[in-house]
Amino acid sequence: MSVQKKQKATKLNVAQSQKLLKACEINLYRKSYNKLWLEVKDETVPIVENLGGFTIGKYKGVEFSLEILKKNTTRFDVKSFKEKHPEIYDQFLVGGESVEFKTNYKK
Repeated sequence: MSVQKKQKATKLNVAQSQKLLKACEINLYRKSYNKLWLEVKDETVPIVENLGGFTIGKYKGVEFSLEILKKNTTRFDVKSFKEKHPEIYDQFLVGGESVEFKTNYKK
């Protein structure tokens, strides 16, 4: 992964500043919520399964429902393929680039 060189801060207009700050905030929330979701999901699944896979409820005036939807999936085991067929694994590698933001903001 290539890392871009740090550049001088350029003058942003109000609309650009607003959009970029929103991106920083959402990126932070996304990361936090993804971690939180994994914990909540692990606690929630057994409860809903014990209730037959679907439930409705109400708490503090807010109505909610949860339903478990299970789907059969398949995936390609890259690690196993690489171990069993190292001689052809490299032939199928395709270069690419991912784009991520490292964000930070202060109030």
